[in-house]
Amino acid sequence: MTGLRPGLSAPLPGTLRRALGGGLLMGVALGVGTESGPVIADAVGASGYVARLIPAAAVSALAVPLVVLALRRRGGSLRDLGFGGTGANLRALLIGVGVTGAAAALVLGAGTAAGLFHWSRPDLGTLAGYVVANGVVALLLEALPEETTLRGYVWTALRERFGGAASALGTTAVFLVVPGVSTLAGAATARLLGREAGPVGAAPGGQEPVGYLVLLTVFGLMLVMARTAVRRAPLCVSIGAHLTFLTVNRVVYEGDRRGAGWHADVSSPDVELLVPAYLLVAAAGFAVWRLAERLVARRRGGPSGESFGQCGGAEAGSRDRSWTAGPAVAHHGGQSGSASPGTPRRLRPTPGRERPLDPLSASAETSGGTPAGPPVETSAAALDRLPDPPVHRRGRDHRRRGDGDEHRLPSRRGRRT
Repeated sequence: MTGLRPGLSAPLPGTLRRALGGGLLMGVALGVGTESGPVIADAVGASGYVARLIPAAAVSALAVPLVVLALRRRGGSLRDLGFGGTGANLRALLIGVGVTGAAAALVLGAGTAAGLFHWSRPDLGTLAGYVVANGVVALLLEALPEETTLRGYVWTALRERFGGAASALGTTAVFLVVPGVSTLAGAATARLLGREAGPVGAAPGGQEPVGYLVLLTVFGLMLVMARTAVRRAPLCVSIGAHLTFLTVNRVVYEGDRRGAGWHADVSSPDVELLVPAYLLVAAAGFAVWRLAERLVARRRGGPSGESFGQCGGAEAGSRDRSWTAGPAVAHHGGQSGSASPGTPRRLRPTPGRERPLDPLSASAETSGGTPAGPPVETSAAALDRLPDPPVHRRGRDHRRRGDGDEHRLPSRRGRRT
């Protein structure tokens, strides 16, 4: 799946079933985990931070293994969703944190300069402890399971058939369904466990539905842009962006209630509109990052990606390089190879040279049977002494012309995922 191309080969019913199934899975895991977690904590006598950690771990324990099971039934793994090696995962995670944090600092800093925020004196030790502790809970409760199921499984399922824009809108639409499903699953779980059920609705906790869904739409589109910003371990970029969004909002707007060690007093409730503003700035930042990676890949002669990124990975990179592999002789003289990759193409002699550029294309005898000049080497060693192609012609895409069986090399626009 790391090199998926959208096409009609993927059946539409199966594609939609997998995409909706990923959203339903996340909603059920979130509702069941958050309601059953406190019961488990009470059963084991946990309290404090451990009691907060248990529901979060329950959500990930329900969602991620079921995604892995669904992938294995189709012969895939988590790498197909956008995870990579340890180094690639860490780099991608830091990109997500850095771009989203910079966007938040830019917009909220401008709001502070305009007098919209009045900050408390920061307690750096308490703030650092809160960021780490809350980061673990947020990772297990929201960032990891949501990104694995939505920007991972749902995105990949839609990408098998649709283009990048349609897949982005479809993934975001499924994201909007998750809160309502989680409230329904949570209420059902609470009743089964003998607990008081919370309200059921499109938004959790009785929040105003319209504003919440608008914010969730902007947030979901930003996460899609984050997920498509890099080629290697792209899903970890959206995980980092998700974590940063949750941390910034909880420190800035709820830091006093959560004991974060730092918070801001806002001049009016309308200041919360700066949240979608910095999400849009972060989305633009990820778009710029994606463009920069495409330009670097193009300059290096590798695959440049597509308009909405690639799943990426070592396997995709090796496959892309194998497309560009061909006979070395094909590049000499700026002509392409023949239909047979093992047979060099006959090249025209260069004016002013004593023998043709390609010694294998020369004839050692004249029409009278007398050699026309020095004997021409026909061994493989002669190919090693051929002059290098001009610099301006290196790395140019060529096409092999076969008899009805064309193998087209990747264009500058790259391969689709």
